[in-house]
Amino acid sequence: MASPAAHVWTLFWRDFRARLRDRSAIVLAILAPAALVTVLSFLVAGPDVQEIPVGVVAADAPVSEALEQGPLASLQDDDTLTVTTYDDEGALRTAVTDGDEEAGIVVAADGRSVIVLTNPGSPVAGAIAEAVSRSTALTVDGVGQAVVASQALGGSGDPQALAQQLVAAASPAEVVDATEGSDAIDPRTQVAAGMATFFLFFTVQFGVLGLLEERREGTLARILAAPVPAWQVLVSKVLVSFALGLVSMGFMVGFSSLLLGADWGDPLGVALLVVSGVTAAVATVSLVAGLARNPEQAGAIQAGVALVLGIVGGAFFSMARAGGAAAWATKLTPHYWFNEGLVRMTGGQDWTAVAGPVAALLLFAAVVGIPGLVLAGRVIRA
Repeated sequence: MASPAAHVWTLFWRDFRARLRDRSAIVLAILAPAALVTVLSFLVAGPDVQEIPVGVVAADAPVSEALEQGPLASLQDDDTLTVTTYDDEGALRTAVTDGDEEAGIVVAADGRSVIVLTNPGSPVAGAIAEAVSRSTALTVDGVGQAVVASQALGGSGDPQALAQQLVAAASPAEVVDATEGSDAIDPRTQVAAGMATFFLFFTVQFGVLGLLEERREGTLARILAAPVPAWQVLVSKVLVSFALGLVSMGFMVGFSSLLLGADWGDPLGVALLVVSGVTAAVATVSLVAGLARNPEQAGAIQAGVALVLGIVGGAFFSMARAGGAAAWATKLTPHYWFNEGLVRMTGGQDWTAVAGPVAALLLFAAVVGIPGLVLAGRVIRA
């Protein structure tokens, strides 16, 4: 006589192979999330700011020297800009119009004005050129005013030496990257995680909800007449949902990392989040299977639950900082805690950073899944 484990394996493998041949399961588990995350990743990536061609017409003036030795040199060093010097404004205007340069900076011969030339098709380059020109002009003007003020107050130093000292002096203000060390993850990773968890709750329905289909078709009664205990049937269905969830999430992690540049963090921490997130999703579909009367009703309920949890949990946009009831409600969803786990691993933290989110996901699974399994068991015995 076959062991209980053998019965469960036989039932699991029969259903799992059937689901792998099911096109709708493949679409929801792999194709749809992969296509959507690819499109959204390109949208959140923003414009390319590498080696933007910018032309400069320099004059023998302090502003020109400050521009070339200051921000333009720095932006060239980090490969943001590629700066080309032109002899006159007309040649630069032609280059910008023809698209050879995406923006241009012209310092007037008397050094009293700076003209920024922009190409309507390159708004980023124009914004950079304008910001650089404006900030440099203000700095030079401020230094000039400081020199004049020093002379007016009786200063006896050389004005040129004083100006050089002011430019070289360290700024008392410190500019800090606000995203460094903050609770934020890479936009591509956030999009991939949101779409993966959103479609996860559709993917897992192909296992447990099969109980309702087999009960209506009479297959379930024949299996139980084998005889196979009801709990073995239920366990096999749960394992099918769990396996499909792992396949979907594993594919999305690998796909977004290798092809889209997403950075999920410590592999062990990601694995813990994936397993606990799939467990929470399977628990949800088990409750739906226990409450629904037929496959159509179960599918509609599961779709509604997946959509509501995805929206509230932040699969598309975060509600955590909205305040009030929205911020409270989002913390009741598995999607929020999955993303929170990724956030806590930001900055190179190891897998232990996800302990809290994993505990929250397993608590959700227990609260929803225990009554769900009890009710689903009644479906088998009905």
